[in-house]
Amino acid sequence: MVCSGMRFYELAIGARFFFRGRRYEKLAMSVANDEDRVGHVFMGETEVTADGEPLLLPPDEAARWKPDARHWTEYLGPVPGLR
Repeated sequence: MVCSGMRFYELAIGARFFFRGRRYEKLAMSVANDEDRVGHVFMGETEVTADGEPLLLPPDEAARWKPDARHWTEYLGPVPGLR
């Protein structure tokens, strides 16, 4: 079974998934290894496809890791020195 439309933050540690044609295994809440055992940082809202039956966090735990609704650029202030 392949599920699509899930977000990286929803996956439990140890979950396997596909992203851009490569297979990964989640190692931490923002890190996953690819097939070559190279670590990659993932943003929580990244959409991924589960490899087989999805290994998900319980809903209450996933809610703690859900990214803020505001886009990260909304936190930036004006560039110093520009008028």
